[in-house]
Amino acid sequence: MRIGVVKVVFLVVGFYALATLIFLLLAFGGGFLLAGIDNVPLFVLAGLGMGLLFGAGIAALLPIRPVPFVPKGVPLYRDDAPELWATLTELAETIGTRPPDQVWLTAGPGASVVEEARLFGLKPGRRFLSIGLPTLQALTRAQARAVLAHEFAHYGQLDGRTSVTGYRSHVAVARMLDRFPRSTLNPLSWLFRGYARLFVLTQRAASRRREFEADQVMGRIAGRAAAQSALRLQPRLGGEWTRYLGVHVALGAEVEMAPDDVYGGFAGMLDARREWLATAADPIRLPSRWDTHPPMTERLWALETAPGESDMDERPAVGLLADPVRSAARLEEASFDFGERRRLPWDTYPREAALARLKIDAEAAYRAIARASGQPGGSLETLLTLPGADVPEDGLMAAVVLAALDAGTMRFVHRWDDEPDFVLADGSFLDFDLIEDLLIGGPEHAVRARAALAGLGIDPAAANGGTERLSPGEAPVIGGLANVRFDDRHGHLVITERGLIFSPVPGAESEPGKEALLALMAQAPFAVAARADAVWLPYEEFSHVEKQRDIPIKATVTLYNGDEHRIHAVYTGYVHEKSHETILRVLR
Repeated sequence: MRIGVVKVVFLVVGFYALATLIFLLLAFGGGFLLAGIDNVPLFVLAGLGMGLLFGAGIAALLPIRPVPFVPKGVPLYRDDAPELWATLTELAETIGTRPPDQVWLTAGPGASVVEEARLFGLKPGRRFLSIGLPTLQALTRAQARAVLAHEFAHYGQLDGRTSVTGYRSHVAVARMLDRFPRSTLNPLSWLFRGYARLFVLTQRAASRRREFEADQVMGRIAGRAAAQSALRLQPRLGGEWTRYLGVHVALGAEVEMAPDDVYGGFAGMLDARREWLATAADPIRLPSRWDTHPPMTERLWALETAPGESDMDERPAVGLLADPVRSAARLEEASFDFGERRRLPWDTYPREAALARLKIDAEAAYRAIARASGQPGGSLETLLTLPGADVPEDGLMAAVVLAALDAGTMRFVHRWDDEPDFVLADGSFLDFDLIEDLLIGGPEHAVRARAALAGLGIDPAAANGGTERLSPGEAPVIGGLANVRFDDRHGHLVITERGLIFSPVPGAESEPGKEALLALMAQAPFAVAARADAVWLPYEEFSHVEKQRDIPIKATVTLYNGDEHRIHAVYTGYVHEKSHETILRVLR
């Protein structure tokens, strides 16, 4: 057995032996202490204290119990990926180990191996290999073979066997240390924290050494060029995947839209950014003894001694799957929950989602202009005649862009190698700061503002809206209070991200109202607001809030139209989770 594995196993056993020894000493010491107490209340308190101490220790030791490894994603049987399985079999024979029992295709980038072993990794068990579809989309077959060779090298080192046990040990150490805060003067805290530091540092050093060794196996089997290029690309894929989800996929999250082909879009972004991915400079950072992997520069230098490979397979690694489109569809269904959102193809989704968000923001700006002017609706013309208005900046620019789009002087551009944006007809960018300063600068800037709008083909009087109130729609529910008195009526208050909904109930309060409130919170906000005699109060209509009491909340909300509403929670009403802090925050 390898020395590194023995050391890790020894430290894991040592940690539990130390914990067990200490708790046994505490048990005998506690027994002598309890035997000498004649006072009954003091005896009970001491017994409870000992019980809590043993409970904390048992809870910390529980992670050592065998817990089945649960892979994520979708399984890849041999019929799903015959070429991938053939590659795995060939690599296992070359390295001198056995292939995995199961292969799983995962949602995010990366590759990993786990062996569900027992007895601290000494007894073999089922082997799992997980590989991300984004990784297969980004790599060539030569690079994918290098990555898989690296993972199989971990199998050869018995890393796969000890990974689950090592993770459980980390959990156990962390849970144990939670019982002993860093600032405490308890000597037990010093002892456990010192051992934990030794435990983690030893594991990290062993991990770095194993990564170096796995890299050497990867270079020997796949060749220097494939190994180095795959090594460079792997960490960048994580950032690219995160960027893709945040910039492109989530574009329509707030307007109930989603793309109909998540992985097809990522493939498009990879094609557009492939040159950057291949040429971006490697990050340089100082090594730390707490690192699990050696610095990238050191790993690349170590691979310089690997043999060259003259005949590299440059075909896309995703071709290792028998039917990449079907596998991507299965994985998307298993990994993403878009609910009832409208699914659109990539040639229309970015623009439709961006326009829907523009309309929401523009309507908010027009409603703010209407409130400031006292008129039923708002327009850019009205804004120019006001001495000053509290108009949301984002919403105001959304109104300008939407009007320019209607005039044909601006257009939407979706590029995979950059963030989607609205640009002028010639491709240049609009100076939003200048336009905003002119619009909210008051009558003295009205002439210049009209000229700027005219240059965009915008008629200020025609750019209008805000005649309808903000709807609760399906705004996320963030809390609720039961048995609230609202304007002397009894009912329940649902807190959403857009506003408050009061739903009256007949009769007087007779119970905490938990079940009734939870039933309301489970419904769509627009359905709750549509109930008989319900009151919908958007936050944007709040002009002033006067709090008379914090616990339970008692406040008077004044709207811009002069209406007042009194909210009075009661001590006996049910408060959902942290809804008290939530209502204080939204009213503040």
